[in-house]
Amino acid sequence: MTWVERILEAVGRAPERVAVDWDAAEAALGAPLPADFKELCEAFGRGEFNGFLYLYSSKGGDHLEVVDSMRRLHRAVARFPEAIEVYEPYPLFEPGQGGLIRWAGAAAEGYEYFWLADAGAPEQWPVVARTDTTEEWHRYDMGTAEFVHRMLTDAEFKPFSITRYAPSPHYASYADPE
Repeated sequence: MTWVERILEAVGRAPERVAVDWDAAEAALGAPLPADFKELCEAFGRGEFNGFLYLYSSKGGDHLEVVDSMRRLHRAVARFPEAIEVYEPYPLFEPGQGGLIRWAGAAAEGYEYFWLADAGAPEQWPVVARTDTTEEWHRYDMGTAEFVHRMLTDAEFKPFSITRYAPSPHYASYADPE
């Protein structure tokens, strides 16, 4: 069973089977993406886990919110160069140079989820995250889907477990009726 299948089981959903043009999305980003992240996007589409974790996904086609997120970060740093200090000791991702790629956000201000991309295979990129921009980074040598699963189901996965907010994991798709 894959980590994405475990997440689907935990939240009691069938996969949505969102069709994403990965070639176009990765070209726009300037890097390939981890296979388990692609699987997550295809299985869940746009939405949030437990009203807390928002996956920078796609509703299909060539649009991917990871790309939008990185463009916003780069615009902010171009406008306010001192803002780059918030991400130290890591640089923001630049094609061919590596760095932080933001793949999710959270309802709680300050929670950030990135990959530390390098020249290696995307499946080997660690997840780096923090609960506040003044806090130290936490590094996890695991895939994106395992990280999300542990957030949703493992109360001991501190400081990123969200079981205290919603003991029963759920997912709300933006395509779901209100």
